[in-house]
Amino acid sequence: EKDLKEAKRELIFKAAAEVFSSRGYHNATMSEIAAATGIGKGTIYEYFPSKLQLFQQMLVKGMDTYYASFDAQELKRKSVRERLRIILEGHIEFCRQHSQMTRLFFWESGVQDEEVKAWMLQMRKEKEDGLEDLLTDGIASGELREHDPYIMALMISGVIGSIWAPLVFDEWDIDAGLLADMLMDNIMNGITNRA
Repeated sequence: EKDLKEAKRELIFKAAAEVFSSRGYHNATMSEIAAATGIGKGTIYEYFPSKLQLFQQMLVKGMDTYYASFDAQELKRKSVRERLRIILEGHIEFCRQHSQMTRLFFWESGVQDEEVKAWMLQMRKEKEDGLEDLLTDGIASGELREHDPYIMALMISGVIGSIWAPLVFDEWDIDAGLLADMLMDNIMNGITNRA
């Protein structure tokens, strides 16, 4: 029975991602999500008491999936440059494989619920803090030049926060590894011609 309940939750999450990403949070209804799952609306309410709770739990599941794609212990054994590249490539792959969830993370910022907004801001802050810590380590080890790690973290967060749009909306067909290498080149070497 536990497996059946989990399978239903997964089905609801999948349908909710489709409906929310195509209709937006405010325009989506639980009836549409129920129709997309083939499960009765009453059954969906047994799992999620409100549309807001379904949206929140779907975002949490998406974030868990996102972070599960990075092996934290493996990352710690790499150089700062290698870790940044792995993070970029993982982000690119996530955007491709979970395009509906990506749109909700980066585009559905119109959700006015204060709890969801606060949670999303907290996730952003944790991501920036993690990047800042990584960059601080890189400066301390001499791998990176002396510079404000917060500013560097904001710059890299900007790359991560913008690359999703051409991948999802334009369905940009570029090898994830190649794109990660090009982004790393720009991040690490800048855009100045050093010839």
